[in-house]
Order: sequence, then C-alpha cells, then structure tokens
Amino acid sequence: TESAGLSAASLTQSAGTGTTTLTGAVNTNGATGVALTTNNITVTGGITTTGTGPVTFTNAGTLALNSDITSDGAIQQNGAGPVTTSGTRTLTTTGDGVSFAKALTLGGPLGIDTTSGAAAGSDITFSSTLDADAAANGRALTLNAGTGGNLLFSGAVGSTQRLGAITITNANNVTESAGLTAASLTQSAGTGTTTLNGAVN
Repeated sequence: TESAGLSAASLTQSAGTGTTTLTGAVNTNGATGVALTTNNITVTGGITTTGTGPVTFTNAGTLALNSDITSDGAIQQNGAGPVTTSGTRTLTTTGDGVSFAKALTLGGPLGIDTTSGAAAGSDITFSSTLDADAAANGRALTLNAGTGGNLLFSGAVGSTQRLGAITITNANNVTESAGLTAASLTQSAGTGTTTLNGAVN
C-alpha cells in the first residue's frame, strides 16, 4: 500500500499474492517506468511516466483503474485477471500502444489517446471482451489511435452489458471481430480500412 505519493526513477514489483494499492500519485522518470506483477492491483492516485517509461500490469486477480494514466511509453495489461474502471478515466500515451489482454468493464466514460505529441499515434488493442458495468449507465468510450495506429476489438463489445456511445476520433485500420453492442458507433476520421466482422447493434 502506497498512501502519499511516490516519485522515483522506476517502480517494479516482480511478484505478489495480495493487493497492491497505489493511493497517492506515482511519478517515474526512467526508461523502466512502472511494472507491477501481483494478484490484485488498485490504482487510485494516478500514474505519470516520463523518460520513455511504459506502464505494465501483470495482474492475476483484478486490476482496478480508479484514476488516470499518462505514459511516455506503452500502457499494457497482460495478466490473467480482469480489468475495471471507475469514474471518468483517461489513458494517454505519446505515440505508444495501449492494450488489454483480458476482459475490461467500464464503470464510467473511458478515453484512450495515443497521440499526445505524436499525431501518428499507435495501436489500441482489446484482446478480450469489453462491457459496461450496467447497460443503463451508458458508459461512453472514446478512442484516438492517430493516423498510423490500428484499433482492434478481438472480443465481443457490449454483449453482456451494452456500452454507451463509442467514438473513434482517428485510426488507421479498425477491426471489429466478434460483435458490437452500443448506443452508437461513430468514426470521425481514418486512413485505412474499417472492417466490421461481427454484428453491430
């Protein structure tokens, strides 16, 4: 448990069996960034990395993103556990990818932008399912992969609980593979091919 903020070159946890809770703001300035491997992870105070540092979560249990992340490297969730968000959240990178390996449930609007200082952006990848916490809550999703980044939905979107408005600000290729259920789907710009393989509702 970190309670009052942490500023360091990097923050690395190699293993754990309980819950890692980051209550205060975490700020790193080294190329290693933040890399956490444990059971449950709760991020409440925000994470900011500079110096090309990525943010990597290897969670066996639940990853709870209750604050924003601004990363000078990629943001990656590659653990076996699910991911939840709460409130209005933003994930921002400077031309680096954002990826979720497992199921993501939105507890509020989520914005992902890979174009901060880098218009080309990078890939945004959802490898599993993506749902709202409850369809009645209309959880909005806004995605900006830039002119060069691809957007990939590998799992079903909104199949358990319908999402709110999905807005794609910009992307190269957009691929939806297993169905999409939302209040609306809007793509404002793109440089490649948008492919809707599953049913859109």
